[in-house]
Amino acid sequence: MASAFREDNSHYEPTSPRTSVHGARGGDGEETANAAERPSNDASSADHVQEKTAAAAPLTKKQKVKRHCGKFWWWYLIGSIILLAILLPILFLVIVPAIVQRILDNQAMPVYGGAFIAVSSKELNVSITTSLDTPLPANIDPVTLFMYNAETPEFSPFVNITLPQMHVDGETEINIPGQTVAITNETELIYWFSNVFDNPKVQLSTRGDSVVRLGALHSNAHIQKTVEVSSLNKLSGFGIQHMQLMMPAEANGTNIQGTLNLPNWGALTLGIGNLSLNLMSGDLRIGLITVYDVLIPPGNNTRYFNGELYLDVVFQNLGTILSSQGDALSEGNIQIDATGNSTVVNGEHIHFIEAILNNRRVTSMIPVVKLVGDLISSFTNGSQVSIPNLLDDVFGNSTLIQDILTHWNTTTTAGDSTAAKGKRSQPSLRKGVLGPGLSLLKLGMKMGMGKF
Repeated sequence: MASAFREDNSHYEPTSPRTSVHGARGGDGEETANAAERPSNDASSADHVQEKTAAAAPLTKKQKVKRHCGKFWWWYLIGSIILLAILLPILFLVIVPAIVQRILDNQAMPVYGGAFIAVSSKELNVSITTSLDTPLPANIDPVTLFMYNAETPEFSPFVNITLPQMHVDGETEINIPGQTVAITNETELIYWFSNVFDNPKVQLSTRGDSVVRLGALHSNAHIQKTVEVSSLNKLSGFGIQHMQLMMPAEANGTNIQGTLNLPNWGALTLGIGNLSLNLMSGDLRIGLITVYDVLIPPGNNTRYFNGELYLDVVFQNLGTILSSQGDALSEGNIQIDATGNSTVVNGEHIHFIEAILNNRRVTSMIPVVKLVGDLISSFTNGSQVSIPNLLDDVFGNSTLIQDILTHWNTTTTAGDSTAAKGKRSQPSLRKGVLGPGLSLLKLGMKMGMGKF
C-alpha cells in the first residue's frame, strides 16, 4: 500500500508556487514566474480602459441628427406629407397669384402709339402699342381688353380688343395689331372722343382677365389700368396754308381748292374718312370744303381740300364780314373759322364723329397779303385785268362791285347811318377797320396781277 501511495505522489504536479509553512517566500524561481505574469495583466487592463473611453466619447451634432432621423424617419415622412398638403394649396392659390397680381398692378403700360380708324358708323379699327416690364419671364394667354371711361360710375366699355398670346421677359414691347371691333356703347365713345379733341391729354382705361404662366405654374390675373395719352388739343395749329379759286367753277359748284394743316398733338393716329368743313367768318357761313380720306398720324399733316366758296355771300355781306374781322385785320390777317359739317366713310355718315366735330370750331389766321395774292393769281395768271370787270364776269353785277370798291375808299364813323349823297346805304363799320385792311388788300391785288 505504501508503495502505491508513493507512486501516485510521484506524479503530482503543483499548479501554484509552494510556500513554507511559515509564509516565507519561495526561491528565485518563484519570483521569476510572478514577474513574467505581471505584464500580461497590465495589458489587459489598458485595453479595457481604452474601450470604455471610446464608448464614452460624445457624438457630433451631425451624428446625432443622423441617428435621430434614422430612428424616427417614418414620423418625419408623415409630418412632411401633412405639411405639404397644407402649404401647397396656399402657395398656388394665394401666394403665387398675389405676386403675379402685384406685378401687373405695378405696370405703367404707357401708350406709345396706335390708331383709331373709323370703318363704319358701328365699327372701328383699333391698334395699340404699349409695353410691360416684368421681373420674371412669363407667358400671357390671350386676353380681351375692354376700353371704357373711368369717370363713368357704371362700367360701360365702348370697344374691346384682343391682346394676343405673348411672352414677356423684362421690358417687352407689346403690339396689339389692328383689328376691326364693334362699337358697344356709342354714348361713351362720343364722350371719350370729345376729350380727345378738347384736351392735350386724355385718360384711356382698360380692363380684362387673363392667365399668366410662370413655367409650369399658372395663375389667373386681372388687368385694370388707366393711362394718360396725348391727344388733339383742339387741333391747335390748324390753318389754311394755300387757297386757289377755280375759274370757271366745276359743274358741282366746286370753285376753290388748296391745302390745310391738320395737326395731331397726340400719340394715336386718327382716321375719320372724308371730312367736310363749313368755312365761317363770324357767324356767317361763307363756304364748304371737303378733306378726303383723312388719316392724321402724330405731327403736322398737310392735306388737300376742295369745295365751294360762296362768293356771292362774301360780297353781299362784305361790310358784316369786315366788321367781324376787325381784330384780325389790325394784325394783317383774315380769320377764317371751320366747323364740322359731315364725316363720311364709304358713303356712310359716321355719327359719333359728326356729333363731336359739328359742335367744335377751330380758327385759321391767314395773312391778308397771302390770301388775296392767292385768290387774285388764281384767275389772272399775272395778266393785266380790271378787277371790277373780272368780278363782273364772276357775279354778273358790276354795280354791286363798283359800290363795294367805292366804299373801300371812304370811311364812316360809328354814328353814321347813311353814306354820302348818291351812294347806296352801306353797313356801318368801326373806324379804322378798313384802313389797314384796304391797304393790304390792294397790295394783294397788285401781287396777283404781277405789279409788285
